[in-house]
Amino acid sequence: MHRLFCRIAGVDPDALEDCPNTDRIWAAQLGFSLVLNFFLLFALTFYSVGYFLPELYARAFVAFVVASVLTMFDRALFQFDWFTVALMQDVRDPNRRTTILQGLLAFARPFWRLSLRLAISLAIAYTLSVFAEVAVFDSAIRERMTAENYADNGPYRDKLSKFERGLDEQRAALGKRIALLETEIDAVQRGAGSPAEQDEYDLLRMNASQSRARIAGLEVTIGGNEERIRALNEDIYAERYGLKDKPHRTGRPGCEPNSVCYDMVLTVKDLRETNAGLRKEIETLQARVQELDDKARDFLRQRNATGDEVIAAKRKEIAAIRAEVSAFDGQRDGLSSNYAAELRRDGTYRPLRDDPMIRIRVLDELRQDPVRGPAITSMSHLIRAFIAFLELAPVLAKIFFAPPTVYSAKIRTAVAVGQNRAVRERDDQLALSAARGLHVYSFDSPNLGDHERLARAPAQQLGHSQPKMLPMPEPGSRQTTPERSPVPKAIVHFSLDELNRFGLSKLREWIEADPEHKRAAGDYYTSRLAQGQFLLEPDLAIARYCQTHFGREVRFFELGFGFGELGLCLALSGFHTVGFESEAGRYAGASALVAALAQQGGDTSHLSLLYGVYPDILRLDGTDLESESVFVSTNVTSTLVMETIDRVLRSLRHFDHLILDLSRFGEVRDASSQRDLIVEFQKLGFSEVARVYSSGDTDIRHFMRNPGDEASSPA
Repeated sequence: MHRLFCRIAGVDPDALEDCPNTDRIWAAQLGFSLVLNFFLLFALTFYSVGYFLPELYARAFVAFVVASVLTMFDRALFQFDWFTVALMQDVRDPNRRTTILQGLLAFARPFWRLSLRLAISLAIAYTLSVFAEVAVFDSAIRERMTAENYADNGPYRDKLSKFERGLDEQRAALGKRIALLETEIDAVQRGAGSPAEQDEYDLLRMNASQSRARIAGLEVTIGGNEERIRALNEDIYAERYGLKDKPHRTGRPGCEPNSVCYDMVLTVKDLRETNAGLRKEIETLQARVQELDDKARDFLRQRNATGDEVIAAKRKEIAAIRAEVSAFDGQRDGLSSNYAAELRRDGTYRPLRDDPMIRIRVLDELRQDPVRGPAITSMSHLIRAFIAFLELAPVLAKIFFAPPTVYSAKIRTAVAVGQNRAVRERDDQLALSAARGLHVYSFDSPNLGDHERLARAPAQQLGHSQPKMLPMPEPGSRQTTPERSPVPKAIVHFSLDELNRFGLSKLREWIEADPEHKRAAGDYYTSRLAQGQFLLEPDLAIARYCQTHFGREVRFFELGFGFGELGLCLALSGFHTVGFESEAGRYAGASALVAALAQQGGDTSHLSLLYGVYPDILRLDGTDLESESVFVSTNVTSTLVMETIDRVLRSLRHFDHLILDLSRFGEVRDASSQRDLIVEFQKLGFSEVARVYSSGDTDIRHFMRNPGDEASSPA
């Protein structure tokens, strides 16, 4: 758990092993604070975006992304903070002279970096607090937005009310037509019968007419009550939300007992109860009218045929009008809904908008409110201060209150040493190149300049000896130029079989001498030694092929020589061979093996071993440029090679021949990848000459530069 928190804080737990316990505790505390900060940011963002992201999965995803980005940003700043305290002088040029202005700028650099660091944290805290405030004051913001939306929709309500009044007028016109037809029927019916019967008939009609008049009056009363109920409902809504858009409204929100709003609610309730009673009375009167009409119809059965036909026609018309009224009543709600939808489409109705920009504006207006503004402002300041403290607390603790640490000094020292070492290596290489007449190529340039080729001279004219074998570098160094152990004067010829037996014996002794040596050998060499194989058949095949196809003046350059088995085969065959190895353990083993072979009288003068990353360590002198050169690579599968594979391929144009294992060049390659590799060689100007060795998945081939490309090659 301690190492996990250290890695979360961006601290190397291995580097902490040599540091005091306080450093480990402090690193774990920083990691734990970052974990807490992640959960805090996740919860805060999840809560703050809920009003416009209702879906839980969307809120969780956004909160996770925001929390991860800010936490990783804080982690990067924490890592940088190790360098801001007691910042060391720039090591790229430690002996430079500075002016007074440069000295002042160097002195002020930590302070403006610290100011920028705190400003970034404050900006993050302010942004988070804005979203948090909008979510915290959700109720007050939504209430104000609802009230504003209600006021904005006044024209919509007026148009809808006017449309509904028009529908009521249409229905009233149909009712008047029915009453007129019934009056005409009465007039027709009065033309028949004796005076007594006529008086009885007139009494029935009068009573029915009075009942109808009563019904009409009650309907007018109900209509007036409904109109008043609608008006009271608007006043109740305005009083409930504190709207002061009309003079008679108080503008005080709420509907508590004994308030104007509450009295209007009671009035609406009484009016609705009154209308219910009036409707029951209308139903009773309608039944009475129906009874009187039935008696009148019975009384008029003896009417003449002409009167009966007129009355029947009018009653048929009345029935049709009543059906029309019934259909109109059924469609009234649909007509109102369609008209409301039309008003929404043409923009008369304004829907309630709810987004962060509107909420921020409404929150600013609430802060100006004379009643609730001071409380909202105070709460807003508290929220910002709290979030700023949560965001700045780890920063302040890291910058101002961090205990003295050995780790910060170690990493600053390591960076300073590494930079100084890189500068020294660069200067040493340039100086060595000038002294020996060597030239370091830039393999990223397509061609070498003519003036560079003219400046080079053969190695014999410069008077330097052959390249010497490099010893094992000290830990932490990258490239050195060590001297070879003295070679005995008596030269002993080693055959390939003798080399195989000698390599098995000496390499076993070297591996068993130290566990680190066994780790460097790995399972690949351990299993080979267990099977009694130091030289493999592909190595022997390449050596035999080169003995028959190349002159002894040809120079070989091997990528990834391992323990030097192929390089020794070529060197003992009389070829000048240079090997490159980036793994320190195997370089040390190969160096020990070559030294032991030299002590036994083997001629290793043609072999040079270089430690470092290819092609950074490739150097060609005048002799290398004048003679043919062969690039050799077998069984080289390394992530380090693949990371620089483009530069490795570009470096091949400086060679005349390639002998490579296509199945294991940089990585294990299938048939398709091998074909792509051959295409790359062809682009570099190489064509296939022969297949050197093929067995199983091993496919070693010889490529030669095309004659037409010699002019562009660095000769």
